[in-house]
Amino acid sequence: MSEEITRESLELDVLFVGGGPATLAGAIRLADLVKQRNEAGGEPLALEIAVIEKGEAFGDHGFSGAVLDPVVLNELLPAWRELGCPLEKEVRREEFMFLTPSRAMKIPTFAVPREVRNHGYHTASLQKLVAWLATEAEKRGINLLPATTGVEVLYDGERVVGVRTGDKGLGKDGRPKPNFEPGLDLKAKITIFGEGPRGTLSEDLIARKKLREGKNPQRYSLGVKEVIRVEGQDLGGFVATTMGWPLRSDAFGGGFFYEMGGGHLALGLVVGLGWHDPNFDCHEALQELKKHPYIQNLIRGGEVVAYGAKTIPEGGYWSLPQVWTDGALLVGDSAGFVDVKRNKGIPHAMKSGMVAAEVALEAIVAGDLSAARLKSYWDRLSETFVVKDLWRQRNFRRAFEGGLYTGLAKMMFWDLTGGGSTSRHDEEPDYKAFRHGSEFAKPASPVGFDSKVLVDKLTDVYRSGTKHREDQPSHIQILDAKACVTKCMPRFGTAPCTHFCPASVYEMQGDGDARRIFVNFSNCVHCKTCGILDPCDVDLADMLQNIEWRAPAEGGPKYRYL
Repeated sequence: MSEEITRESLELDVLFVGGGPATLAGAIRLADLVKQRNEAGGEPLALEIAVIEKGEAFGDHGFSGAVLDPVVLNELLPAWRELGCPLEKEVRREEFMFLTPSRAMKIPTFAVPREVRNHGYHTASLQKLVAWLATEAEKRGINLLPATTGVEVLYDGERVVGVRTGDKGLGKDGRPKPNFEPGLDLKAKITIFGEGPRGTLSEDLIARKKLREGKNPQRYSLGVKEVIRVEGQDLGGFVATTMGWPLRSDAFGGGFFYEMGGGHLALGLVVGLGWHDPNFDCHEALQELKKHPYIQNLIRGGEVVAYGAKTIPEGGYWSLPQVWTDGALLVGDSAGFVDVKRNKGIPHAMKSGMVAAEVALEAIVAGDLSAARLKSYWDRLSETFVVKDLWRQRNFRRAFEGGLYTGLAKMMFWDLTGGGSTSRHDEEPDYKAFRHGSEFAKPASPVGFDSKVLVDKLTDVYRSGTKHREDQPSHIQILDAKACVTKCMPRFGTAPCTHFCPASVYEMQGDGDARRIFVNFSNCVHCKTCGILDPCDVDLADMLQNIEWRAPAEGGPKYRYL
């Protein structure tokens, strides 16, 4: 159909794909550099800079367990306080807890590595922070294009020359409706991809250009988070990190809690996607966490007002793809710049965007956007905390392959000996970790939802603000529908997607030979867990699982407070 549509083309100098902290920081940095260059004299330079964002507004898809180290804000916008940056509480009290089903044991501060402590940092809503960064970008004349999804990378030979945006107003059958709006061809001298974890176009680019060749597969965690309003609550800037219950000892992950403003409290659970139990449900585990006496004391009398879910790239240094190629750079979560040990990614994302902006400007001035020229992006990043942090913790995720206790022991030893092995070790992708469900005990009792603090999954989806047109094309495709029943269920004793999806997108319908997986795509919160964790791979050569997730041209969550 695309060949039959007449599309408008917009010529740009720099295109940022994705409207998160990495791309907005990069766009702001680029605009400021151009201004500084022009004010210094010499030949004036004017660049057309654009940032596209698939959310209806900048910030709508912003989600993070954000206890923010402001180091990069200080560099990017030194007057961020005066400019009204919407950070929440400064961290004044902090606890690290190990939970059993009924007890909470405080880990002494001296036993907690200094780099993972949060004292003096600020709690934040990434949704609010991204919306504010967008206003700062707009002040600089940057073209902000919300509700605009990149759906195809454009090439001239093997050089990236921009992206095509999605067609709007399509019916379920993919045919234009009366309100049809064709997408644009956004042409750029350099395109900077920052779509978040497992970005659709970023992964397309990585696959086509073989940018992950010789690297480990990216590893991920799934984070689910709720914001709970407790009237009159003031905890004095309190943050807590938990290990242990409700997770099994062979699972990688833990909980987090922090205080925001206005009586809002953030509670979340992050779990490595390499879990073994195909019946494990991360959202259900979050509800179990809320039943613990330690957490109950913090949230009693509250009500859940917001919910979201997101995957987090946690493979670390050995999973980083080549982050440069002809005409393009990768930034933020799309590249995998997350310090897993510190559970910090926002500063790394912003700094990568800023370095990308510096390299882009120099390449444009030089008239050379080749991969050889753009490799300086990696060279410069390697001198910053972005890559240094990942190198220092290069074996962190691998340490926990044997479970929580052996992982803690290994990390203590490796921290004392320089971080462990300096050679890459092959790792399996997350989806290969599942075992048969009969190996694992079922929960002793159901959660017992109360609609206020203990919330069922569909109620939480409603509180995420997620909305897609029921008659739009589904952005989720099951490539071989029969394989779910004939291959996946016999192998695991269940349909894992009906459990691991944090938004009830996948539903088993029918009985016997009539069983099938139904896709409730309108529930999707765009976490992309399904495209990562689906264990049914029908074609080993295509780099896709049986579930294919593509960013839709319309719809998605509308996060608030998250």
